[in-house]
Amino acid sequence: MPKRKHVFLDDDAKIRRMENKIKKYEKYKPYDQKTAEEDFRQQKKMAQLSVVASNFMMTGHSPTLVLTKREEGDEVLLPVGGGQKDRAKEIISKVDFRKLYRAGKGRTADPMMIITAICMYVMRQDNPRRGDIKYSNDFIRKVGVTKEIYQHISQKLDSYAKA
Repeated sequence: MPKRKHVFLDDDAKIRRMENKIKKYEKYKPYDQKTAEEDFRQQKKMAQLSVVASNFMMTGHSPTLVLTKREEGDEVLLPVGGGQKDRAKEIISKVDFRKLYRAGKGRTADPMMIITAICMYVMRQDNPRRGDIKYSNDFIRKVGVTKEIYQHISQKLDSYAKA
């Protein structure tokens, strides 16, 4: 039986081909065009943030509003405490990890390590003299955050905050 050179597609086959091409495009579009639900890497980072936040006992979501007396004598609702996890989540979603800390020769850039350093940065913003975050801590040592790495990442985060 002789082979046909051209296969003529019916309308259904053409529609299926176009749908597959659109799916493929959606799958391989750049990460900056993807939403947070589509980007699996972002979901993974948020899951790692939860692990780090529970390990450090960071304060959770939105700060509580408390009636506070001001100097004029009137009482106003002012935010008190909290929000560390939200601020860390905001930093993680905005910052490119490759620009924040690049691994060179013999260095590894694990996302968990960078997330831990970001959480330390957020907690130290609230209380600069916080003494209970030590680099000899089991969790921090296992993740691989050293004083030099933390200082490098915190300097980068400070420069991003100023810009």
